[in-house]
Amino acid sequence: MEYFIDELERLYKKGINFFYFSDDTFSVDKNRVIEICKKILEKGLKITWVAISRVNYMSEDILSWMRKAGCIQISYGVESGSKKIRNLLNKKIKNDDIEKAFAMTLKYGILPRAYFIYGCPGETHQTIFETIDLIKKIKPLVIHFFVLSLFPGTRLYEEYKKKMKITDDIWLNNIEDIKYFETDPKLSREDVLLFGKTLRTRYHELIPQIVDAIELVDNKEFYPLHADFCSRLGMTFDHGDYANNDAILGKERIAEKLYIKALTYHPHPSAYLGLGILNQKKSAYHESIKILSKGVQYFPDNEQLNICLGVSHMNVEDFKTALSFFLKFQHSKQALELIINCYRALNDVETASTYQKKLES
Repeated sequence: MEYFIDELERLYKKGINFFYFSDDTFSVDKNRVIEICKKILEKGLKITWVAISRVNYMSEDILSWMRKAGCIQISYGVESGSKKIRNLLNKKIKNDDIEKAFAMTLKYGILPRAYFIYGCPGETHQTIFETIDLIKKIKPLVIHFFVLSLFPGTRLYEEYKKKMKITDDIWLNNIEDIKYFETDPKLSREDVLLFGKTLRTRYHELIPQIVDAIELVDNKEFYPLHADFCSRLGMTFDHGDYANNDAILGKERIAEKLYIKALTYHPHPSAYLGLGILNQKKSAYHESIKILSKGVQYFPDNEQLNICLGVSHMNVEDFKTALSFFLKFQHSKQALELIINCYRALNDVETASTYQKKLES
C-alpha cells in the first residue's frame, strides 16, 4: 500500500490529478480501501479517480471514504437482469446486492456505471425485459452494453473449443473476437441486433426519470462534494457524452435542473457557468448576467466565469462593463479577442489596435 500511495503522490507532484484504479478486487479488503483513502486525504492529494468493483463488496463506510478521497465513479459488472443468465455466466450476484450497491454509490455522490451483456445463452425477449426491469430499479447513470464474446478462461469458451474441435491456435487467425451468438443456432444476428436496440432505446427513455430520482445523503460534510457531482453530471448533458445523443430528450432541461440542484448544496463554478451559458443560448442575457455575477462573487479569479459574464454584457451592449471582466485575463487569446471587439464597439480604434498587436505577438 505504501508503494501505491507513494506512486500517487509522485504522479500528483508531476501535475497528474486524474487516476483510473483498474483493479476489480480493489474493494475486497475494506480496511485497505479506507486506509488508502485516509492517506490520500492526509497527504493533501487533490485528485479525482474512478474505480471498478463487485456489487457485493461495497458498504456505506467504504463509499463514504472513497468519495471524500476523490472517487467520482465506480463501474459494476451486472451483465444481465436475468438470474438464469447470470448463473450461466458464472456471475454469482443477487438482485438485492445489485440494487443496494447502486443505491449506496449514488447516495454518496459517486456516479454508478453498469456493464450489461446481451446475446447470451438462453437470451430471449423475456430476459431482455428482465434486464430493463433491473435497470429501472438500480437507476445507473451510465450503461455500457456489449454483445457477449467468448474469451479464454471462461466455461463457454472451453465448451466452444470442444464442440468445434479447435485449440487456442484459433487466435493466430486474423480475428478480433468470437461472438457467442455466432456459435448458437438458437440466436440469430437479427435477434441480437434487436436486443441491443431495445436495451439502448429503453435506457435512453429512462434517463430523465433516473436523473429526477437522484437522492444524495443529507450530510453537510458532503454538500460541497454533492455540488461537484451534480455539476459534473449536468455538464454531461450540456456539452458532454450525452449532449449529442438525440435519443435522450430534454437534455438542456436536465442539465439546468442539475446545476440548480448543485447550488442548493454549495457554490460551484461549473454550476454557475452552466446556468449562465444555458441562459445565453436562450438569449436571456440579463438572467445570465445575474447568475454569472453571483458566480464571480464566489470565484473572482475564475477565468471562464469572468469571460462568460463579459460576453453576456456584450450581448446587452454594455461594452465598458464587459471590458472589466476581460482585462483581468490578458494572457488569454480568447480574452484579447473580446477586448479588441469591445474597444471597436466603443469606437476606440487606437486602443483596439494596441491590443491587436498584443494578440498577434
